[in-house]
Amino acid sequence: MFDSPVIMWLIIGLVLSVLELVVPGVYLIWFGFAGFVMSLITWLIPMEVTTQLIWFAIFSGIFAVIGLYVYRYIFEKTKTPKEYQNLNNSAEQNVGRLVTLAEDVVDNQTKVKVGDSYWVAYTEKTLKKGDTAKVVGVKDSLILLIE
Repeated sequence: MFDSPVIMWLIIGLVLSVLELVVPGVYLIWFGFAGFVMSLITWLIPMEVTTQLIWFAIFSGIFAVIGLYVYRYIFEKTKTPKEYQNLNNSAEQNVGRLVTLAEDVVDNQTKVKVGDSYWVAYTEKTLKKGDTAKVVGVKDSLILLIE
């Protein structure tokens, strides 16, 4: 039963497909597909072992390239839309917002009022309490850079 190349390629395809579930990564399934194709081809066209291995290498390369394009497509489709990238990062959500200074700038540092809370902010400008500034960046997700 196991001396048939059809059965051997089928087993190789199954083993590689099952290994895909166990081994981290997402590439063995494509070699498993190549094994299944080889099983079908050896069933239709008898050939030498060396020729079978060459065709398996060719089909493995073809399926690996197909897998690359499939995964690129999947990752592109599941990428987070631009408007939701800062959903859980409240500091980054403030970039571009106008804020009011709660204190005078001392040593390039001040506090600004954002909504109902106060944030530490850094600026190179000499601003006074009550001035309005624009948030231009964030450092360490806690500190606003204003100008």
